[in-house]
Amino acid sequence: MFAVQTPSRLARQLQRCSTDGERLGVLSAFAFDCPSSGTEEGDLILKSLLAIGQGHLFQGCDGDFSELIEALLPVEKFYKEMGGIVGYHVAMLRHMKHSRKGQVGREVYTPPSGIDISSDTPEVRAYTEEGLANLPYLAELYPLGGTADRLRLIDPETGEPLPAARLPFCGRTLLEGLIRDVQARENLYYERFGQHVTVPIAMMTSFEKENHQRVIAIFEENDWFGRPRDAFRFFRQPVVPTMDQNGVWCTVAPMKLLMKPGGHGVIWKVAEDAGVFVWLLKRGQRKLLVRQINNPIAGVDHGLLTFCGVGFGRDMRFGFASCPRLVRAAEGVNISIEREDGLRCLTNIEYCDFTKRGIADSPREEGSPYSQFPSNTNILFADIAAIREAVKLCPIPGMLVNLKMHAEREVARLESTMQNIADCFWYAEDPKTFLTYNARQKTISTTKREFLGGTLLETPEGCFYDMLLNAHDLLTRYCGFSVPELPTAQHYVESGPTFLFLYHPALGPLYARIAEKLRGGILSPGAEVELEIADVEIENLEVKGSLRVHALLPLKDGGKCRLKNVRIENRGIDFSKENLYWKNQIARHECCEIILHGNGEFCAEDLVFSGDLRIEVDSGTIVRAYMENGRVKYERQQIKAPAAQDA
Repeated sequence: MFAVQTPSRLARQLQRCSTDGERLGVLSAFAFDCPSSGTEEGDLILKSLLAIGQGHLFQGCDGDFSELIEALLPVEKFYKEMGGIVGYHVAMLRHMKHSRKGQVGREVYTPPSGIDISSDTPEVRAYTEEGLANLPYLAELYPLGGTADRLRLIDPETGEPLPAARLPFCGRTLLEGLIRDVQARENLYYERFGQHVTVPIAMMTSFEKENHQRVIAIFEENDWFGRPRDAFRFFRQPVVPTMDQNGVWCTVAPMKLLMKPGGHGVIWKVAEDAGVFVWLLKRGQRKLLVRQINNPIAGVDHGLLTFCGVGFGRDMRFGFASCPRLVRAAEGVNISIEREDGLRCLTNIEYCDFTKRGIADSPREEGSPYSQFPSNTNILFADIAAIREAVKLCPIPGMLVNLKMHAEREVARLESTMQNIADCFWYAEDPKTFLTYNARQKTISTTKREFLGGTLLETPEGCFYDMLLNAHDLLTRYCGFSVPELPTAQHYVESGPTFLFLYHPALGPLYARIAEKLRGGILSPGAEVELEIADVEIENLEVKGSLRVHALLPLKDGGKCRLKNVRIENRGIDFSKENLYWKNQIARHECCEIILHGNGEFCAEDLVFSGDLRIEVDSGTIVRAYMENGRVKYERQQIKAPAAQDA
């Protein structure tokens, strides 16, 4: 095998080449007796492999190199700026070498300054309005290509592994949860400005675990969530070769490489290469909100709107939505770096690089459980034009080596981190990057791994518990409800929640907006309220048992529900069963269920609904419930069509 210096020189030579013919000429000096594939691009792959000492991959090929070439052509093209396959190999060797020894840099690291958006202040409200007003110029970007191995998510019918986007959380996939958050902000824009807006969404899928096909299937099963198909754009994350600690590329069978996703840092270059940014600019979008699939809690309240409002209001190039981080947590940090020349940069450093960088993972003050540096949540804001320029300077940001066990051996692959595109935005006095600082339970709670006991951190159960914390805060501090005290995390694991409150994000998403719709009430111990509706007005509601209001068209111009001085009494949730609350798989003794079809409306005032009850309201119909002689009666009438406007 070459010493690192030799392939490094070769990679630099290849970087200077402009055609495949020139690259072949350079490689011919290093790859002797190379078999021919019959094509120029195929020969480029084979010569590159020989030049970096990976001739063992040709064993057992019988002259047919097509599978090997097909697997590596995307790698050659994607890493062309750094020397193609040779450059990828060199980067792997270099990062593996550096990962084995510490190296303290000559930079100065300090906690970053940021904008505190955790409290309701005039400044925060102004930024929230700025974010909402600029919704027509915003696009969203999702990296969906992760493998989600730690979730152990398996298709029950086929036994095949599933991507994280398929995780059933609160009764729907994580992917649907992200779309619902978008719809909530669009619905709020419609309520505020009377105009419909459709936020375009770009998604990076991957070849791993049939990720791309399974993501598309979610959209098709849900009829694209009622959104135009041309409002979506998909592009695929490349998979990359792996190697062992001796620099030998790994295989799973003769001529079949062990390939893994190359990290979400490739998202910027892949999006640029796929024409995604040009597509967005032509649609009129100027800025991006980046979210990850495994953090369903980020859309709560005002956080995302305020974050984007800062970015739009100050015309920023890049931003981080941050929150407190526990000391020694396995999370990256947002940090301010100052170089010897006085330039500064707001960026991210992964926790595994602390020692190498000479960073102490210490508390922000003596006795505090929280780190001096805030958490990197991978909720990002980006200016599209600025990102396109940054990709030219740093097409693959934050490169690092990922070492993991595979089939009882340690294998490495080159990964990268999308947040480190921020490393391109150095400044002297006028920063064009920013950081917002919000409460942790309203910013990040991830669903990265299966819960096997111990800590709830990064599990679906833990994320659902954080949702309950937020629900308690919303109902008690904003909506004037009396609700049971939340259990400790341990009691929650052992015995379940003391109450449940789930709602469609279009009910708000702003807590202040929800407080206008929910005005006072009491939830008894074990009570459940589920509001799958945006247009609702509830005043003085008492629930002992279960109440579920479902509008089949929950958004703008859909179903409506009015409940005033209403009491719900039924046996509710069957807590003796093994309920999976985070999946919304719950057994109930009894439930009061109100189903609204189309634009159907339901109104009830000064009455009690007792026992197991299902009320269905047809589209175009208003149903009014009232008490007469101690019994609930129902009155139905057609909704009058709005009068035509005079010309």
